[in-house]
Amino acid sequence: MRLRRSRLDRLEDDVLNESRPLAPILRQVIALGGHAHSEALRTWALRELQGYEGTDVPIPDYRRISAPLVMDGFAGMYQFREQPVSMFDLPDFARDDLGNELRLGKGVGQIESLVATSAGQTVQLGDVMAADLAVLMSQNSQRQVLRLYWAVHPAALEGVLDQVRTRLVQLVGELRATMSHGQQDPTPSQVAQALQNINIVTGDNSSVTVTAPVAVAHDHGSARAGITGGTQQTLTPGAMVWLVPVALLAVAATAAWVMWL
Repeated sequence: MRLRRSRLDRLEDDVLNESRPLAPILRQVIALGGHAHSEALRTWALRELQGYEGTDVPIPDYRRISAPLVMDGFAGMYQFREQPVSMFDLPDFARDDLGNELRLGKGVGQIESLVATSAGQTVQLGDVMAADLAVLMSQNSQRQVLRLYWAVHPAALEGVLDQVRTRLVQLVGELRATMSHGQQDPTPSQVAQALQNINIVTGDNSSVTVTAPVAVAHDHGSARAGITGGTQQTLTPGAMVWLVPVALLAVAATAAWVMWL
């Protein structure tokens, strides 16, 4: 008589098969968390699926990407693309929030889609305030900035996906270590014990476990994404503190333009 394959057996097979996408695997984790009555496990898997954008949940450190902040535009008759942006190019209020590090808040399915459609080209991830910042950076300057974005290599996105998969493998390993031989499914206490050994470092550099509360305020929000040479979408490590100065400066720029006309 053939024994039925448990949820954990199926999860282990899929997570160790690196050709399998992560999104359906994380859905299995949600189901496993429901069977084991583990709210923590369901919450973590759901957040990785849906992303961290527009939430108060800190973006984990493993979702930090090193990527150059660049701009496209004109300087006289010269057109430039992916020109590096220095701290001195940015308005004062934006310097603390923009730099050569991006916190990726997209869900894993969206990240996998970006990698699949990149064709090895740079992926453009721009802050939602990028258009307003481009206007401000063009004021009183011979240079006109058209776009401001991070130029992210697909390998950096693949690195984030690899970090998620590694944590899933660790989850399976921790569960196997707590379960007795021949046991089909983990108990709620075994899941809780396994999660205690899976650490996630959140965006504010505080070390927590998957079982810890995740309602920590964070100022990094959503963003848009695009592929070089393709249609642009968006990604933000948002900075709500920008809204007032950007709005005021944009109004001033508009007024000055009208007066000049």
